[in-house]
Amino acid sequence: MPRSLTTPSDHATAGTGFEASQAFLICSLANRINVIAERSVRQRLDLSLMEWRVLVVLAVEPAAPPGRIVAIASVNKAAVSRAVNSLERRGLLERKARAPNSRRRLLHLTQAGLDLHDQGDSSRLQFEAQLLMGLSAVEREQFHRLLKLALHNLDDSAL
Repeated sequence: MPRSLTTPSDHATAGTGFEASQAFLICSLANRINVIAERSVRQRLDLSLMEWRVLVVLAVEPAAPPGRIVAIASVNKAAVSRAVNSLERRGLLERKARAPNSRRRLLHLTQAGLDLHDQGDSSRLQFEAQLLMGLSAVEREQFHRLLKLALHNLDDSAL
């Protein structure tokens, strides 16, 4: 059954119900994105969504420590650790000592990891284009800015 199409102004004037809450809409959108991304990443790349997120962070920030991935992806250490171990077993990343005799390790993508990231990144760009379809360039920029502001507003939130 097709979904009914409503505009944001329809919800803004509704005043009640789940769709009147921006937090509900954001969570609903995030959940849909996660379900679609998890399925796509599993089918196209044979990765979990967390493994994909690790690849993305390391492609943008080579030689990142695991804690940086935790901070960027807003996930717990155990999830990152499992993903890192899996990617290392598959030869997609490697750990290197930060300095001689250092116990701290930095994570680096291997060439195979970089290649897999590049393969997945084209799918990500197509998905983002579909997600933002119907928005003008100015609206896309505003949406991006508002998302970043909302995330910033919740940094270190005790809510």
